[in-house]
Amino acid sequence: MDDRRNKQKIGSTSYFMEVVLLVLIFACSHGSPPPDANEAHYLVKAKHYWNPEFGSTDFFLSSADAHLIFYWAFGWLTVLFELPVVAWIGRLLSWLLIGSALASIGRRLVGKRLAGVLLGTVFVVLTEYGHLAGEWVIVGFEAKTISYGLAFWGIRMTLDGKWGYAWILTGCAAAFHVLAGGWIVFCLLIIRGLELSSQRKRPGQTEVCTLLLGGFLALGGLIPGILLSSSDPDTSAQANYLYVHIRLPHHLVITTFATQRIVAFSVLLCGLFMSWKFAARWRTDGSGTVMRLGLTSLLIAGIGILITFWLGDESPRQHQLLRFYFYRTSDVLIPLATGACVCTIIFGVASEKQLGMRLPGSALLLIGVYLGGGLTERYWDPRPRGDVLALPRSKKTDRQARKENTLRIYRHWQLACLWMKNNSPVDAIAITPLRQQTFKWYSERGEVVTRKDMPQDAASLLEWHARREAVYPFVDGVRGLSRVSNDLLAQNCDRYDAEYLVLTQFSKESRQRFDNDSRFVKMFPPEGKFSYYGVFKFVGSR
Repeated sequence: MDDRRNKQKIGSTSYFMEVVLLVLIFACSHGSPPPDANEAHYLVKAKHYWNPEFGSTDFFLSSADAHLIFYWAFGWLTVLFELPVVAWIGRLLSWLLIGSALASIGRRLVGKRLAGVLLGTVFVVLTEYGHLAGEWVIVGFEAKTISYGLAFWGIRMTLDGKWGYAWILTGCAAAFHVLAGGWIVFCLLIIRGLELSSQRKRPGQTEVCTLLLGGFLALGGLIPGILLSSSDPDTSAQANYLYVHIRLPHHLVITTFATQRIVAFSVLLCGLFMSWKFAARWRTDGSGTVMRLGLTSLLIAGIGILITFWLGDESPRQHQLLRFYFYRTSDVLIPLATGACVCTIIFGVASEKQLGMRLPGSALLLIGVYLGGGLTERYWDPRPRGDVLALPRSKKTDRQARKENTLRIYRHWQLACLWMKNNSPVDAIAITPLRQQTFKWYSERGEVVTRKDMPQDAASLLEWHARREAVYPFVDGVRGLSRVSNDLLAQNCDRYDAEYLVLTQFSKESRQRFDNDSRFVKMFPPEGKFSYYGVFKFVGSR
């Protein structure tokens, strides 16, 4: 009895260490300072939900709330802590959920120590480099990171045949993010249905009850999503088109996907089928479940491809259906299945050849190269990822000079935003540069419109597009405030009650733009100081 307890204790300790190692790996690979790409979107919206005075005049923040469960569960943290602190709390929770699930799945499938670390790390690498439609799992804190953590634990329960727990966990996942969690529920329903059919069995009463409970929990994500649609068919049709073909074709329309992404995903698929074959002699009973999940996600992606080509880009039905992200689940479950096969082969060969931990250890060292690359990249550009993706970077040829100048641009952006925070009314509205996506995060002030912050409800989505076209029209085939005339800027300030403009000042011409225009008064930077960004107050027509 004592020996068994000691083994259990050792097993629990090693599992705990694997989870800690995975969280550290996640932090090394994706632990840039907040805000990440979607944190400035999700967490600012969550803060406004709990404190309506925050960004009260912002168009996006005042639109319908799509992720109510996420706001209820974590939005209150924004009342107690600053946004960067909330982001780190949420990241750690998400990484713990995802890491603990992946570690447990790896240990269950392979039955060896460090299998969970290897599976989790391979999964991170494959989701980053092998995705088809831009669905990443280990990112900043948002609704889908919690959803995926719960969904992975649901998958883990199925490996032990605990379908009741699986339905509850995945129901909660769908509540946090109806599509990220909901598609995995759909995959599990198909797998379970085929399994029961092949065994000529019916689900037990307990499983049926937990399935119904999971479905009830999922309504927390489904109902807010349904309420986003419009009762007017024309409004809904226009909103669907804008959503699919204007704002998010890189996620939703396969004909717009980069060729390198299609090639990378095709290589990943080849790797999956080859590794599945090579792993045949070492596969366990749970391996088939993970593989079937991957294949089911491919079926969903295939339906998305069929809808795209069969209905055509002019079809309102195509626009309506493609909003359901047919490719995001295969971006997640194919890397999971491939990682499981790779781990099975590595530990199987090591056991058969009596190599101990040398082969798995070597594999982990190779993955260290990936982490080293990520840390090196972050050293040369340590800005938050939300700013890396949106703010300009220096074009200097010397690497050190390029880093220093890029950080200078970033600091000037922050200072311009902080000027707004410290010197403008809380209900101030600004027109801001086209590509940035962190103004509200730093300034806590409203914006007329941004490219990133697209509302989810149909009516607001149409208004978003109208604002975007008005504020950032194409001029000579290019969008940007630098190409918009002063008269149009003034008209948009009047039209949208914008008292302030935040503009780039990378050229002498842009810095002297309003010298002879009394409608705009420079507020930042102070006279005699240089900044790549300027804040101007609109004081009215001449």
